[in-house]
Amino acid sequence: MATHKSLVLVGMMGTGKSTIGKEVAKKLKIEFIDTDALIENETNQTIAEIFKKNGEKYFRDLEEKTFLKIKNDKEKIISVGGGAFINESIRKKILKEYLSVWLNMDEDLIINRIKRNPKKRPMVDQNNIEKSVKNLKKTRDPIYKLANYEINCNLNSKNKIVERIIDFYEKNNN
Repeated sequence: MATHKSLVLVGMMGTGKSTIGKEVAKKLKIEFIDTDALIENETNQTIAEIFKKNGEKYFRDLEEKTFLKIKNDKEKIISVGGGAFINESIRKKILKEYLSVWLNMDEDLIINRIKRNPKKRPMVDQNNIEKSVKNLKKTRDPIYKLANYEINCNLNSKNKIVERIIDFYEKNNN
């Protein structure tokens, strides 16, 4: 019996997980879920507001509950927040039940993207975006490497990244 898996996009903030995920889902004609958007809709607050009012631990608990509630009953593309894959419960479920793709990008590109709208990124020290991103990448990249597939997003266009994800998904989802 063929098993069909959903695909989860993981990686640092600013790497395009939501944008790329929407495009992949559209081309494959399957559902797209952005866990950060689910949390924002459920709480009627932005991620930044949740961090500010309740702190990171509260958000991480909410993130875990939200992800673990997603039913893996049909194929879908899921984008998770930058810290979600760092959570052991979420990571174990992803590695066991889903296909995963790490959108990897050089820190300089991430920094430039974050500088466009830094207030949206609660894990970043507004006074030292560069140091924040470098520290996060240093601690998170070894964990992101556990994903099933890595795409270097530095030199690839959005369309090329989408094509590579679809190619990986179709080859590994049967």
